[in-house]
Amino acid sequence: MYSEARKLHIIEAVLKTDNEATLEAIEMIVDKETATMKPKSKFSDLVGVLTIEEADAMRQTIEENFEKIYPDDWK
Repeated sequence: MYSEARKLHIIEAVLKTDNEATLEAIEMIVDKETATMKPKSKFSDLVGVLTIEEADAMRQTIEENFEKIYPDDWK
């Protein structure tokens, strides 16, 4: 919680400032921080992770266990 309060305090201070140099300095820090953040994985990053055998085994497991319809289960 303490860090959340610190963030709010910083945001309030930024909103109140009219000093262009201060805003530029904050902007540079934020830009630097976001540039070093680890990017989120994209779906395309996962292509080729599994071997064909592993993918076939996964597909078979899904078909056997999750693609069955039991009409009586809805009653």
